[in-house]
Amino acid sequence: MPHLSVKLYPGRTPEVKQAFAEKLQDFVVKELNCEPNVVSVSFKEIEADQWNDVIEGETAGEEIVIKADF
Repeated sequence: MPHLSVKLYPGRTPEVKQAFAEKLQDFVVKELNCEPNVVSVSFKEIEADQWNDVIEGETAGEEIVIKADF
């Protein structure tokens, strides 16, 4: 069921990403009333100088509910 794809600048440790993924999973389970085993989370690190180009291309066609202002 839900898959959360997190895109961020490089530099976070695997432990930080794991803890964040678990918090996202917990939130989704509570809000969508689903089982934890159906929630997946992935990370993609994108360099700052490539951010706008990559994000524009990868989110084309997606419904962006909250848009960043940077």
